[in-house]
Amino acid sequence: MGALQEYRCKIQQTSDMHRVEMENKDYVIGIDIGSSSVVMSVGVKPQDGEMELKGVEVVPVSEGTVKDGMVRNFMELGDAIHKAKTALEEYVGRRLNSAYVGISGKDTYCVRYEDHVFVKDKDGCCVTAEDVRALHERIDKVTTGSNDEIVARLPLRYRIDDRQYVKNPVGTFGQKLSATYLLVLISKQQIESIKRAMHKADMTLSGLCITPTTLPNVVLDEVEKEEGVAIVDLGADLTDIVVVREGRMCYFVSLPIGSSSIDNDLREFVCAPKDKVEVLKKRCLSVIAEEVSEELTAPVQMAGRAKKQILQRNIAEIIGERLKDIASVIAKALKDAKFSSKVPCGIVLTGASAYLSDIDRLLARELGMEVRLANHIYGIDEASKEMISEFSSAANIGILLYGAQRTACLTTETPLVGVKSPTQSKHEGEVKESELDLTNPPKTPIAEPKFVAPKEEVVVKPIEKVEEREKIEEDEETDSKPIDLKAKESTDIEPQSEPQNEPKKKGRIFGWLKNINSTVNTILNGNEEI
Repeated sequence: MGALQEYRCKIQQTSDMHRVEMENKDYVIGIDIGSSSVVMSVGVKPQDGEMELKGVEVVPVSEGTVKDGMVRNFMELGDAIHKAKTALEEYVGRRLNSAYVGISGKDTYCVRYEDHVFVKDKDGCCVTAEDVRALHERIDKVTTGSNDEIVARLPLRYRIDDRQYVKNPVGTFGQKLSATYLLVLISKQQIESIKRAMHKADMTLSGLCITPTTLPNVVLDEVEKEEGVAIVDLGADLTDIVVVREGRMCYFVSLPIGSSSIDNDLREFVCAPKDKVEVLKKRCLSVIAEEVSEELTAPVQMAGRAKKQILQRNIAEIIGERLKDIASVIAKALKDAKFSSKVPCGIVLTGASAYLSDIDRLLARELGMEVRLANHIYGIDEASKEMISEFSSAANIGILLYGAQRTACLTTETPLVGVKSPTQSKHEGEVKESELDLTNPPKTPIAEPKFVAPKEEVVVKPIEKVEEREKIEEDEETDSKPIDLKAKESTDIEPQSEPQNEPKKKGRIFGWLKNINSTVNTILNGNEEI
């Protein structure tokens, strides 16, 4: 019977693990780490259609926790992630155990690397999929000697015999196959900080991606991807630029300037706190100052102070001038990368500050190219689009789509209270009542009966003389009982609470105290002289 019971337990454990895998296969969790907030979302991995968004949670982070895209305090970041995780678990009804994380910043960058292999078909010199696979394997072995780690290896273009560039080399003829790859790198210190933050939030890291590299599948259509376009993600501390041509991402950079510089300019001008400045930005009629009337004002109300009226034109001038500075930085980055003339479809603008009125017109005028807002999100169904803001959620949706192309995240269904599985799997400690195997319950050791000593009868003796009471106290100071070490070491018998009634010796003490209380009451009532 022992072997049979062990066999049944193994079958039950395998069933539990399979059930956990079935529950986990469709869910993807994405975390976008920004300088001002952490955005976590949960989606269902699509089988052949668009992703269904289950929930989104935005948690602000304290200033300095993430600066210029770099994690400065992983403890506070972990607390923010845990807060978002807890809120989403209550909303979605599942435990979130792992997630894909996206980040960008000064510690992320890209480089180009070229390598080659010789075609194995020596007679016909025809390039096959095996040759392309061999080239990819060589690139996978490339490492950096610095403190950075390669997180993505993206093929840009292939070349045959150092002459002809092709998009798909399979089926072409030549003796040498070479390719140019875009290597995406991030510092190892950042990876370690993110892992520590996830551990603080009681989660594991399913994968790490650079946020700008996930944007093309979210905000671009197929024509823009093929012809050439630049994505500009305007964040709080950073402005990310991604260039896509011929269906591939070929360049990205993170610039250390963002919408927080606009907030600082407004705070200095208005002398108002951060939340009031954000309200002023949303009430800005246009960022093109000459199109705003000089008579229109925006009220600012602060606690304990009189309401102030700020001219809308002054607000537009402050925001517009800072946007011009950002536009000049974008233009210089595209020029230095030699992509100024290689983006015929212009710029697609996204990010938390893309909602500013007429920002697309201002940037188009400053950059000298077409600019459109990313007002359409690809990859999610129509019902999910009602849950998000198009501009601020593009990065987080990109992380979800990145995870959907890979392994699903670990999630488990919230269990019924007090119901546990006979055999607990690695990732799941509790299951639903309907999933318990009641036909083959596991054998549990029968607890041995616990022996409880009978309570002694308490006898209260009459009041003794003072000499007798002093003798009793002296006996109590010297009296001791042997300690049963064997009983203390036993794990089967739990320690019993002391009986409420004590032995006779303590009863005599109780009688003595009762006599003292009676004497004191008599004195206080005035029935006896002092």
